[in-house]
Amino acid sequence: MEIRDKLQELKNRKEMALIAFVMAALPDEKLCLDCLKAMEQGGCDLLELGSPFTDPLADGATIERFHHRGTARGLNLRRSLEFAHKVSDVCHMPLILFSYFNPIYKMGLDKFCQEVKSAGIKALIVPDVPMDEMKIFANTGIEAIPMVAPSSSDERLQMAAEMKPAFIYCVSVRGVTGVRSLPEKEIQTYLQRVKACTDAPLELGFGISRPEQLKAFHSYADGVVVGSYFAQLIEEYESRPALLPGILQQAVAELKAGAKA
Repeated sequence: MEIRDKLQELKNRKEMALIAFVMAALPDEKLCLDCLKAMEQGGCDLLELGSPFTDPLADGATIERFHHRGTARGLNLRRSLEFAHKVSDVCHMPLILFSYFNPIYKMGLDKFCQEVKSAGIKALIVPDVPMDEMKIFANTGIEAIPMVAPSSSDERLQMAAEMKPAFIYCVSVRGVTGVRSLPEKEIQTYLQRVKACTDAPLELGFGISRPEQLKAFHSYADGVVVGSYFAQLIEEYESRPALLPGILQQAVAELKAGAKA
């Protein structure tokens, strides 16, 4: 299913989208695939698959550890794309790739785009490409997702809107990823400011870990992106691999309980 179709389906049900961020092939390929299947069964709507990189400047401590674990094992963009093929074979969630730009540049944009489409990936999040440079992905057949933040100027918000993306990734706070308490009133005001500029769905990320947060932002955002919370659960339970998929399935189901009006 295409991202736009999935988000419209959820909107029709007055239900927020849950986008899970998971690092490719960690803790290992089999366990990661088992976890992704369980998360889909728990109600996860879309998957953001991370590609390990040596200098993950947008990521906080938890996900940074996964980047470094991955690169230490030789995981890279090429192997992440190979893993994405396997994900597409076992999961039906629309697939988004998260990568920094250096590995894309090294692979070559044309080859990268061919590999991305072959793997069934529907969109890209590349946090270190400035919005006014994202035109490099135009006419590739792959959707680039713009990111905005509370500090974004009206001009930047308008630039994101003019891309007419499948969704706009709204970073919740100034800073990097990580589980945290969120200033709800400030974020609600910020989301209203973004919504005034665009008809595109707004997906709120950085710091989401509880169903109450989804309820708090239900009238302001169309969905949430959850990453560090799942990464923490993986770290906690990976030594008990038989339990981990079920733990993640339950965590997804609890979050989705907060996604419904």
